[in-house]
Amino acid sequence: METGGRNSGSKSEREEITGESMDFSLIFSQFLSGLSRGAMLFLIASGLSLIFGVMNILNFAHAALWLVGAYLAYTFWNLLQPYGFSLWVSIPLAAVALSAIGWAIERVLIRRIYNRTLSEQLVFTFAMILVIDNLIKIIWGVQDKAIVRPSIVASPVFIFGAPLDSYFIFVIFTGAVVAIGLWWFLSKTKYGHIIKAAVFSREMVSALGIPVPKIYTWVFVLGIFLAGLAGGVQAPIGSITLGMDNAVIIQAFIVVVIGGFGSLLGTLVGSIIVGEIYAFSILFWPDGAMILIFVVAAIMLIIRPWGLFGTPMRT
Repeated sequence: METGGRNSGSKSEREEITGESMDFSLIFSQFLSGLSRGAMLFLIASGLSLIFGVMNILNFAHAALWLVGAYLAYTFWNLLQPYGFSLWVSIPLAAVALSAIGWAIERVLIRRIYNRTLSEQLVFTFAMILVIDNLIKIIWGVQDKAIVRPSIVASPVFIFGAPLDSYFIFVIFTGAVVAIGLWWFLSKTKYGHIIKAAVFSREMVSALGIPVPKIYTWVFVLGIFLAGLAGGVQAPIGSITLGMDNAVIIQAFIVVVIGGFGSLLGTLVGSIIVGEIYAFSILFWPDGAMILIFVVAAIMLIIRPWGLFGTPMRT
């Protein structure tokens, strides 16, 4: 009887420990999921924030171009399918190809609205969305596209007992590399210092003899390159479908609202906040995931309209 009691107690302890382990695994798994989602949002929102911060252009078509980047990645992957490195090459190729498209868009269209009001910019870039969506239908059709991942990123991995899609490790790594790369570029290079100066006073930069339109062109190209990179990274996650950019642009704007337009650190922090809120909301309140994100954005607009790391005024 006594021995049975000890055995029963040991079994209960084992079940309790197992339950605690499962709880930790579940929570840590959601944390990793939120981190990967945040990394993806950062890749998208960093270009949007950079373009607005420097050029004062609110590019509503940013997510539509991101979607083009995903389709371009699919195209390059499809052409390189016989080779084992097709996925890894298609992602940077999509980013470079989209940045070339971005250069043409800036030269032909965007520079014509530099001095227009915010409402005119929104109408103009919304019209760009309609044009881009129809071009996608003409070039790639209306059928969903899918990239088959190589075996190395096709199965889940376990980190501290928490399952994680192995491809999401690549997503997190890419987000971290881009964040560090942008920080280094903006903080440690001459061109980065010029860009940061243009954020606060375009007139001062122009007075120093630096061609501001040229800065605008290459900042826009960099922002679209990041959108293309994000689209390429997104392409192997599920299917590439028409309209998937609609939800993304909303989340990207929420990220920069929380973090602050033009702030790299703010975009990174805002992306992680939105990613984690979404991940844990899916766990505890699936129907309210986006509601909570909107609530956080609304609170930020009321308390600190310029975001966590943004600046209240610019000249």
